[in-house]
Amino acid sequence: MTTLTKTAPPGIGRLSPKAWIAALLLVLGALAVGLAFGGNQGWLMLVGGGLGIVLYHASFGFTSAWRVFITERRGRGLRAQMVMLALAVVLFFPALGAGTLFGHPVEGFVSPIGISVLVGAFLCGIGMQLGGGCASGTLFT
Repeated sequence: MTTLTKTAPPGIGRLSPKAWIAALLLVLGALAVGLAFGGNQGWLMLVGGGLGIVLYHASFGFTSAWRVFITERRGRGLRAQMVMLALAVVLFFPALGAGTLFGHPVEGFVSPIGISVLVGAFLCGIGMQLGGGCASGTLFT
């Protein structure tokens, strides 16, 4: 009887200095946003940053599914996107139509375009470039 053991390569499970710096910047940014605009906004920044990190490491992207469909004729990613969209519609539209969900009002959030939209769009563009997630860039690379 033989036993097979595998050991992890060195460095697996440890965060690199760059990852620690990024995490520190995310936490400090969330604290700054929380102090400037309220605790909820700070928590939302942490949640958004965490989701971004998870999606980045999962290699999740909308354009990659389209690229695979166009170049390799495999539509699994597109079908997954369609199922996600259909599920969101089935779950959200009744709440939007009723105007309430679990006793809380549900309505569209409409506001005028301001400087926050411009800053957010700029930061989103920087993030897409740094993360390699720009739609036009990942479609052909």
